[in-house]
Amino acid sequence: MIEWKADHLWYHSETYRCFGVDIGQRMTIVRLDDGSLLVHNPCELTEDIKTQIAVLGRVSCVTTVNQSLHHPLSDWWLVYPDAYFYSAPGLATKRTDIGFDGELTSTTSPRWRNQLYQTVLRGNDQNEEVVFCDPNSRTLMVGESLILLNHGSVLRRAVGKVSGCRQHAKVPLTQRFQIKDPKLLRRSLQEILTWPFDHILPVHGDPIYHDGKTKLAEAYGWLLHR
Repeated sequence: MIEWKADHLWYHSETYRCFGVDIGQRMTIVRLDDGSLLVHNPCELTEDIKTQIAVLGRVSCVTTVNQSLHHPLSDWWLVYPDAYFYSAPGLATKRTDIGFDGELTSTTSPRWRNQLYQTVLRGNDQNEEVVFCDPNSRTLMVGESLILLNHGSVLRRAVGKVSGCRQHAKVPLTQRFQIKDPKLLRRSLQEILTWPFDHILPVHGDPIYHDGKTKLAEAYGWLLHR
């Protein structure tokens, strides 16, 4: 577990293969004002992860990114029965085995209101993703809509170079092709760009340090400057 902001925000990365290349997958944990933990995009729940989380504190909320990233949820549901589980848009109909306590929307949940910013990245009605911003660490947490592959294995960096996301964060082509309503996406981005963040933690790829707003705007320049 990497401590991103002292005693406040942590992340854990695990293997995630896309077309045979390990692009990684990231879980983020934020300490809320009451001392409890919000877990965003839960990873595989190993004994080691359970031990590390127990040291940090009590899990009170578990949130999901989109309809695609949900496979470890069953274990979390069984191990943390007292936590509140929140579905990304549309996920509850896919995972009927999980008793979700609500669906995440563009309205911030009362459980972390005035602590985290929250919205839904609109425009892809098949797989909308939930975006958070933690003003304490000035960090934006995004899903699969942004990626940077500048570190790791030679193959991983080679894929980053070929796909244009080695030196600069990019929107994956698969995400661009799924956009159905550019106007809705533009509005979501315009809202996000008003938030107080400097860094970005995408679900896949490398952390994006400093100048996060500029890098996000550049990654979506093809949309924002139409």
